[in-house]
Amino acid sequence: MASDIPAWQAVLPVLVLCTATAFRSALPPVAVAVGTVTVTVEMTSSGGLVPVLIYTDLLYAAALYGATWLCRVLQFGTVAVTIATTVTLVAISDRSEGVTTGVIVAMLLISPVWTGLLIRNHKERADAERERAAQINRLAELDRKTVLQTERTRMARELHDLVANHLSAIAIHSSAVLSLTEAKRTADSDGDLEGEAGAKAAAAADDPILQALAVIRENSVQGLAEMRRMVVLLRSDRGVDDDWDRPQLNALGALVEQARPAADAAALTLHTDFPENFPEVSSVIEVTAYRIVQEALTNVLKHASAGRVRIRCQAGAEQLTITVDSPLARPDPRTRQHPVERLASGAGAGLTGMSERAALVGGLFDAGPDRTAPGRWRVRAVLPLTQNS
Repeated sequence: MASDIPAWQAVLPVLVLCTATAFRSALPPVAVAVGTVTVTVEMTSSGGLVPVLIYTDLLYAAALYGATWLCRVLQFGTVAVTIATTVTLVAISDRSEGVTTGVIVAMLLISPVWTGLLIRNHKERADAERERAAQINRLAELDRKTVLQTERTRMARELHDLVANHLSAIAIHSSAVLSLTEAKRTADSDGDLEGEAGAKAAAAADDPILQALAVIRENSVQGLAEMRRMVVLLRSDRGVDDDWDRPQLNALGALVEQARPAADAAALTLHTDFPENFPEVSSVIEVTAYRIVQEALTNVLKHASAGRVRIRCQAGAEQLTITVDSPLARPDPRTRQHPVERLASGAGAGLTGMSERAALVGGLFDAGPDRTAPGRWRVRAVLPLTQNS
């Protein structure tokens, strides 16, 4: 009788099986072997139900975490044990009792093994689908990078073959004109008196045509240098965050000084308001701010009427504010500028580019007539000091 079994004999198999359960996922063969021996001894001695229930959990874990060979052994082993038990009981006892016992043994042995196998197969299929999806994503990313690099290479080739050649032609012709003028002035000075030569030299230095040619040559040479940097960047695998030779905020003053001769020729007075020390910002923000100021100055030189131009750059705690305001062009046919209507509704490529640059870094951009100061055009960009990924 069960009541005659000592307590240690009833508790010991449970403790052994619980210990085997602790490493059922790490060492499934060992856990199943220990459980099989323990349950076999228990069934021949007292036949307790609790060890059998714990053993079913060991079978389930072995089918789920075990190796492939262990799963095959459990599949055929549990079926063989069930059939052998059923046939033996039918042969030595009542047939109905033997069949009923066989069904119970099948539920205790075959059911947990096949349940573990079903879940195992489902997990393996899910893992295979995830791996397949990851492989497809890697291939798609590789195709995207290949297409992007091909397009960057094509753009670099077009920039080098078309735009750079035109800029080179401008620089060469302007340099040739300046060289010929200098040679002619030198030849004339050899035949003139010292005073007349000095007067002619001073007049040549003040010649607006020569000044314009010098500005054209300087800008074309600088444009060529920036074009070469852009071609190198497009042909490389580096991103825009890399430390390449990029424009910096500290170079805004030099940018304004470079535009000052052209502004003086157009009767424009440039005034700047820059902080003494610009804050530390990412390279993308730095390039964006520089290009916006550069494009705004270009628009001022192309469209603004004579007057005062203010370029301001204010650094706050979290944002950088750039403001460029200039006189609106007046519809006067005697002036060189275009009317206000054309400025407001023209091609707009420069304004669109500045707006896109600001939007790409999470900033704001606005351009139009200044409502607080009639007769003036204002370009304003607010850029975050840190770029969010």
